[in-house]
Amino acid sequence: MEKRATAPPFMLRLIFFVLGHQVLSIDIKRGKHYVAAVYEHHAILNPNPAAIIDRYTALQLMKRNLDIYEEQVINAAKQGAQIIIFPEDGIQGFNFTRTSIYPYLDFIPNLDSLIWNPCKEFYLFNDTEILHRLSCMALKNRMTD
Repeated sequence: MEKRATAPPFMLRLIFFVLGHQVLSIDIKRGKHYVAAVYEHHAILNPNPAAIIDRYTALQLMKRNLDIYEEQVINAAKQGAQIIIFPEDGIQGFNFTRTSIYPYLDFIPNLDSLIWNPCKEFYLFNDTEILHRLSCMALKNRMTD
């Protein structure tokens, strides 16, 4: 089901929250139009998020959630979506300690003097596997502007 709504950019989060799983169209300032999809994901969680694990194990868990995300990006793109919204903590889960979250983190480089595309230039930085995968999903399914 498609709905149309007109809203300034600061209202987008509220609209996405209220409309849930639907694909909707939103007019943004100056007549720019986007079709957006929102996916409510029940993350595959680490059964013991306080346990300290290595990066490889964390990536294997996150890969399972990213596989689901990729299916949803493909489905949304087939329905004409140009933007897709996923829930916070949907890739890694939650209830971590400050120490146990560390292996799940991708480190975003300081890009003050560099333009970087994580999909096309994944080799430039270490520990950006998740950014790489998300960037490639967006690029492959035309979820970029």
